[in-house]
Amino acid sequence: MSRSAHIRALRPSARKVALLTLVDTARGAPLQLALSRALDSVALSPEARRQATDLAYWCLRAKTRCEFILSRVFPRFGNFSADIQNLLLAAAAALLFQEGAPAYAVVNETVEDIRRLAGKGIAGAANGGLRSLLRLGEAPRQLEFYSLPGDADDFAGFCRFTSFPESLGRTLLRECGEEAARTTMSRSFARPVSAVRLNACHDGFASLRAELLEKGAEALPGAAGKAGLVFPHGVPADVALNELAGEGRLSLQSAGSQLALAAVDFDRNAPVWDACCGFGGKTTALLEAGCTVSLASDTSPARLSALPRECARLGLAAPAVMVCDASRPPLARWKGCMLLDVPCSGLGVLSRRPDIKLRERKVEEYVRTQKAILERALLMVPGGSDIIYMTCTVTKSENGSLVRSLCHSFDASLEQEWATPGDLPFESMYAARIRVMQ
Repeated sequence: MSRSAHIRALRPSARKVALLTLVDTARGAPLQLALSRALDSVALSPEARRQATDLAYWCLRAKTRCEFILSRVFPRFGNFSADIQNLLLAAAAALLFQEGAPAYAVVNETVEDIRRLAGKGIAGAANGGLRSLLRLGEAPRQLEFYSLPGDADDFAGFCRFTSFPESLGRTLLRECGEEAARTTMSRSFARPVSAVRLNACHDGFASLRAELLEKGAEALPGAAGKAGLVFPHGVPADVALNELAGEGRLSLQSAGSQLALAAVDFDRNAPVWDACCGFGGKTTALLEAGCTVSLASDTSPARLSALPRECARLGLAAPAVMVCDASRPPLARWKGCMLLDVPCSGLGVLSRRPDIKLRERKVEEYVRTQKAILERALLMVPGGSDIIYMTCTVTKSENGSLVRSLCHSFDASLEQEWATPGDLPFESMYAARIRVMQ
């Protein structure tokens, strides 16, 4: 029996979904894909699916912290098999972070799953350790719990507390300074705020906006608030976002992404080339806002293939699409605005992509890619045109330092620069408007 088949023999539960998701992400799958596969393979009620999704995210968001706690109550935690470690991780995440999870049910059901996978002996050890975790009470919620006598400084304990690999935390420390690093790390440990972008081209735009505001949604700050709404207290049970999306009335798009795109004041009448379009979220946002997006491109045919379907869902005329590397496009010139939402380390969106921090992030490699893309764009657009440069990260090397350096090297001016304000509970994004001089 394969390892996956071994796991699939467990009873359907949120814990089983979390376990399958952890196995898949450990093999390199992105969290959203891994979770989708796991949910498709386990028959659960809609409420259990929501619990499973929440648990899977917490397992990855709090992995470093939970493993530190588990090593305290299981002195030989590292000797357990990967499956047993993951089941204990799911139990710790449920006990510590899932509201309303009945503690003794979590313990008993986890112990039973471990008994099925590894026998009575390991199950007995799991039972004792998890009950020791419960006896810790509120201690694991306190920062001082995560300090060790051999730590070089208090930042090491803060990394464990915010569930950040220390090497990555110290990269942030070097890049951003202590205050910004700690803010980013703390923000990454919070649940992301649900956000939607209403389709302004849909006939029911105004009525849907009024209905959602009445049900507790709030408009995003500034220009993004015309179509962008957030649910600061969670999406109400009677608001079916997936159904509304299926009807073309809205799209699920992060608050940070909407704010960043709305913040840059480029010529909305100029033809736009979205040169790193991904699945097309920014392309469709611009089309809904009345902009002319003439071309969208990406290196991934799979991502790019989603754009025509998204446009059809939203009732929009799809732009021309092209599979290409933005650093080596098959065009010599572009007469209009270029939008570059470049590949980046993703350190600003860890609350909704917690799997990112579990993989090695070599900032310098992203910088080389970003530099090549921006240099090529600066050579392609005519004088007087704008380039919009965007990332979903917080490092200076990938953001302001890179943009300023290239503006200095080329005949270009940094006209506008924006980053998510630190007092907003949204993803940390960066945007800059660069004007190529005449």
